[in-house]
Amino acid sequence: MFKQRIQQDLKSKVKELGFESVDPLLSIPKNLNFGDYTTNIALQLANQKSNKSQQSVEKIAKQISKKMEELEYLEKVEIAGPGFITTGSLKTQFINFFLKDRTLLENVPEVCNYSAFVNPEVELNQEKRKILVEYASFNALKPIHVGHLRNIVLGEAVCRLLETEGNEVFRVTYSSDIGLPSAKVIFGINKLESKFKKAKKGSLKEKMDFLGEAYVLGASAYEDDQDAKIEIDDINKKIYQRDSKFVSLWREILSWTFEYFKVIYKMVGTEFDAEFLESEVEALGSEIVRDNIGKVFEMDQGAIIFPGEAFGLHNRVFLTSVGNPTYEAKDMGLARIQYEAFPFDSAIHVVARDQEEYFKVIFKALEQIEPEIASKEMHLSYGYVNLPGGKMSSRTGNVLTLDWLLDEVKKAVKKIVDSDRSRVTPGMTDEEKQQVIDIVSIGAIKFSMLKYAPQTDITFDIEKSVSLEGDSGPYLQYTYARAKSVLRSAAYNYIPGAEAKDLEVEERALLQKIEHFESILEESAGDYSPNTLAEYLLEFARSFNLFYQKHPIIKSGEKMELRLALTCAVAVIIKQGLYLLGIEVPERM
Repeated sequence: MFKQRIQQDLKSKVKELGFESVDPLLSIPKNLNFGDYTTNIALQLANQKSNKSQQSVEKIAKQISKKMEELEYLEKVEIAGPGFITTGSLKTQFINFFLKDRTLLENVPEVCNYSAFVNPEVELNQEKRKILVEYASFNALKPIHVGHLRNIVLGEAVCRLLETEGNEVFRVTYSSDIGLPSAKVIFGINKLESKFKKAKKGSLKEKMDFLGEAYVLGASAYEDDQDAKIEIDDINKKIYQRDSKFVSLWREILSWTFEYFKVIYKMVGTEFDAEFLESEVEALGSEIVRDNIGKVFEMDQGAIIFPGEAFGLHNRVFLTSVGNPTYEAKDMGLARIQYEAFPFDSAIHVVARDQEEYFKVIFKALEQIEPEIASKEMHLSYGYVNLPGGKMSSRTGNVLTLDWLLDEVKKAVKKIVDSDRSRVTPGMTDEEKQQVIDIVSIGAIKFSMLKYAPQTDITFDIEKSVSLEGDSGPYLQYTYARAKSVLRSAAYNYIPGAEAKDLEVEERALLQKIEHFESILEESAGDYSPNTLAEYLLEFARSFNLFYQKHPIIKSGEKMELRLALTCAVAVIIKQGLYLLGIEVPERM
């Protein structure tokens, strides 16, 4: 890919013109008719003093443009502008770079022959960063719903994107296995004793359905019944004290949940390097808080709080009046334990948007105790997944469970397969069809969550998620299968030799997008935005399908070698792009 080469040459030419060294910023124009890359480097340099004294943006842009035109791999260099006016009243001049067709074609053998695009085993770079990513941090005894799935799908995609940029990523999960939710479930179990006995003998799904029912009962009682609240608070206290009356039951139902978590992790294709539990960090967290009373924390009506108001935030309780650690105190212990397990350069906590203010307080409190660790912590927030009728709520049981959702999506995919036989590769067995349905279904769910910016609230729409025509995962999977079908029909194995001669508009559009792939990955990883990659893949697939509709590939005479090479590159990049989003592709559909 040629972005880095343009940047290096820009840096060199700027130096020749007498300016101080800069790191040129290149971006992809929104309208690709305006070039393959663009830069506003002239504005970057306008306030520098060159050996010819300070110059205007326009003059600098013309000097750079003239220098860059000398490069043999560029077709032309154009100056666009003036653009917006900066606070310094300097007019922005964009310099647009157009790569030669044959230059763009040089990327194709790299893509088609580079095994890392198909089986990613990216070599860690010399300046690798150690990044801990915490996600899938479910509350162990609350119902698991679609919003939780968005968490794990987003977290896994971010991990893969960071890895493809050469970072060392340490995947962790942090489950809440102690506290009020546990007490609420145990209260519910005590009220549903006969159902509990039946659930113990049932399937894992039946066990989880029962725990969901017990939680809803306990959560509602805690809000509506003062006597129930007192009883649940007492159960909670006894669990923290590891009272033998409750510990055996508590551990039994936790074992059900952790077994279910493993099913979810396998379903979404993620494995963790470490799994932390609240019950393992709560003692250390309590100790850290107590050791810092009077220095960081204060007594307030019997509780121990962090005075966040002194920092423009809000006060939060870290130890309750009865001495139980809150989530906040546990996070003090967690930060230290995570850093000891993996001395990270940065730690990313993938947690829903409603916890933004919480994390501001947590990081500020941690900064007073462990400033080195606190400076490396960040919260990656994401929006809600709503029902068509509104927001989900674990407390009321108004949730879309993962099992229900996957079953419904599979039904929708199967309906498409059964109603349109033209979409199905002839000769597929029932087993092969079911495998495709499974891959397409989970891909549809994942993509429907990743195609939006993480902070965006989404309403899950099953029909749109499985569409083979719209902005969906199945659309991309089908495009990949179409490309592979063409390559199989041609018995094609890539051999260099295609020529970039008299390119059609659709051919050059594909070459442009192949060139931009690495830039998109860099942007997606740098901004923790899988949606940037998702949008690119959709545009890429649309470009290929337009090319496929307008031009013959196998029976295209002297163009066949080029068009098969393009088809090969399309298949490789879609497969690799979807892999980085955690989505598999079926070879046939």
